[in-house]
Amino acid sequence: MILSGIKNLLKSTSKHAKYWSERKIDWDQAYLSTVDHPHRDALMFILKQIPWMSLFEVGMGPGANLKKICKTFNNRQIGGCDISKDAVELARKTFHGAVLKVGNTEDIMMSDNSVDIVLSDMALIYVDPRKIDATIKEMKRVGRQWILLCELTSNSNWDQFKKLWKTGYHCHQYKKLLEKHNFSGIMEWNLTKDLWPGGGLQDKCGKIILAKISKRK
Repeated sequence: MILSGIKNLLKSTSKHAKYWSERKIDWDQAYLSTVDHPHRDALMFILKQIPWMSLFEVGMGPGANLKKICKTFNNRQIGGCDISKDAVELARKTFHGAVLKVGNTEDIMMSDNSVDIVLSDMALIYVDPRKIDATIKEMKRVGRQWILLCELTSNSNWDQFKKLWKTGYHCHQYKKLLEKHNFSGIMEWNLTKDLWPGGGLQDKCGKIILAKISKRK
């Protein structure tokens, strides 16, 4: 147990990226087929409440959220990036006309103010504290109006340490982070067992967070 905890503490962003970039799985069965997972309904509900025409997801995998968006909305511009070439290749076969890239959260390879919404769904749990500020800044740079997160959160440094020790996942203080980077109108909703059946950290400290992007002149 001690050894596994130490290994979890040492799981940096680059180690997570290497793992996912090299992972060989059936991306369709493991991820794309989860399009109807209940938490995606909550994301769609929030997207229905705000005006937008374009969305880019970081850490999209093969695009389960994008597929749900296509089923829910008409005539929207979608795109995303992921560290896995295999996942992006499947996304390219699934979505025609979408902007799909192999890349990480620190360098999205999109121009400034490219899309209305930048989405992250359990992708930032792999971003360590040394990289999270750069990631938030990059998402803000690309976005025009909103940032939408579905992530693990914690306002206690000790609690963050315990969860990292146990799982290898990072639980960041998102409200504090977003305020630091001048986001406004921050709204949070707790993930529940109904939204994330099966347990895990998601229904204990998971939140959906919507924040308005404020650009400094």
